[in-house]
Amino acid sequence: MNRNRSARGDVGTPARRLARALLAAVVGGTLAVSLAACSGGGAGESGASDGGGADAARSEGFAEGDVAADAAGAVGLAESPEQAVDRELVTTGNATLAVDDPFDAAEQIADLVEQAGGRVEARDERAATADEPGSASMTLRIPADRVSATLDALDKLGEVRDRHVETIDVTGTAQDLDARIAALRTSTDRLRELMADADRTSDLIEIEAELSTRQAELDSRVSERNRLSDEVAMSTLHVEIVAEGTPAAQAQPGGFLGGLSAGWSALVSTFNVVVLVLGAIIPWLALAGVVLLVVVAVRKQVAKRRPAGPTLLETATPAPAPAD
Repeated sequence: MNRNRSARGDVGTPARRLARALLAAVVGGTLAVSLAACSGGGAGESGASDGGGADAARSEGFAEGDVAADAAGAVGLAESPEQAVDRELVTTGNATLAVDDPFDAAEQIADLVEQAGGRVEARDERAATADEPGSASMTLRIPADRVSATLDALDKLGEVRDRHVETIDVTGTAQDLDARIAALRTSTDRLRELMADADRTSDLIEIEAELSTRQAELDSRVSERNRLSDEVAMSTLHVEIVAEGTPAAQAQPGGFLGGLSAGWSALVSTFNVVVLVLGAIIPWLALAGVVLLVVVAVRKQVAKRRPAGPTLLETATPAPAPAD
């Protein structure tokens, strides 16, 4: 009996010792953490009293900034420098310039554009006539960062009656084209590798046909991208040059007065057309009248010279038979 108890005591002693050791470790760790927290709080208080409040404030600010950054990233608002995209903008504009000599102004504008690094894409000059003064029109391609300076320079050449500048963001279109071009280039490179490794003629023909299709699409996308890049780099500006003193178009009244004015203008135009047609027809009518008079006179003369004789009715009627 005592032997069994001693055996159980010997077996239970190591287990108890292990449980006690684990309990001591847990309690000791908890006390260590509590002491560290207390010492940290004391150090923070002493730091604040010694002028360490600024460091604590900065630490708190960094913590708030990290929280804000995490929140922005969670909703997709954070943008790293690597993700920043340069916007691609297409700028177009038009202006009307009133000057004394449109031809001379066109020459000066061409010089300004060349000095700005641009070019004259189209130029149309119209000489003065009896009804209209001289004028000119130009289509200019100017570096995007020189559009404002060029428009300001037009003020020195004459009177800028109106101007309009419009900017369109084509960043999305450019990114889509770049992605398509990259994918097509990868595809064509892969097809070339497959064509080099092809053993059968049928496979070679099929791969070559697919490669031709992909290459044509790639060339088209590259051409479109180059055109878009040119529009981004070089803005388009249309300039209409008119002679000084040219009356500006007057705004037409609306409503009843506008209809009355339009009707009167249509009536005057119709009357002018009728007068023009009559003026063209009257000489021919006069000539036709003269010819008709001549014909009537000739017929009268012929009738007078013809000898008198039995009429056609008298000739055709038989004489009555004598009575028995």
